[in-house]
Amino acid sequence: MSKKLYLIAGTMCNEKLWTELRPYLDSSLELVYLDIPRGKNFDELADYYNNTFGSEKVSLIGFSLGGYIATYFSMLFPERVEKLFVISNSPTSLSLDEMNQRVDTLKLVEIYAYKGLSRKKAADLLDPKKQTDRLIDLILGMGRDLGEDEFMSQYQYTSERVDLSPAISQFLFHTHFYYSDDDQRVSSQWFNELKVLGPQLSVINTSGSGHMLPLEKPQELENYINSWVKL
Repeated sequence: MSKKLYLIAGTMCNEKLWTELRPYLDSSLELVYLDIPRGKNFDELADYYNNTFGSEKVSLIGFSLGGYIATYFSMLFPERVEKLFVISNSPTSLSLDEMNQRVDTLKLVEIYAYKGLSRKKAADLLDPKKQTDRLIDLILGMGRDLGEDEFMSQYQYTSERVDLSPAISQFLFHTHFYYSDDDQRVSSQWFNELKVLGPQLSVINTSGSGHMLPLEKPQELENYINSWVKL
């Protein structure tokens, strides 16, 4: 019998995010890719997914923004979650600098329209050792697939975040976090404070600065996911 894993990708990412990981995962695993519906805040997204899942208890994998969404859902509906795996996200509030940058970006998009990431910014999401044309093109392609409306919705509705560590400390299901040591988009300090919260929690850090770990380290990530699935 196959086991379902529900996957939520990050900002301006779609199911192509999992392209490199998919071949390594056990063939018995059924991957269900969840979109991030437009025009919904975190409470509304959680309600949407709760209705989507029906009566089943789910195993959730979230990347970046999708990791925050998956954790937020788990906070509101812990009885619906079998286990949780979060990649490249520390589920807490965004810094003031990041919030200000997002406000400025939205204003620019309203004036000049959405142009997508520059090639340099796409490359900066990867560890220097992984900045290949193929992976950069894949990242840029996801942005083109989703377009301006998706970008505006994600920035407008998912930037106001709170620290979810108090809720995480109460989770009774296995929760794994996986992130790069030098990923500037993740708070290592947050993880240092989180590690003492409970035996059901596992924090896995990997070398480098890459944010796009499903693309950069699929085989390493697969090992951790397979171990998590068996718990």
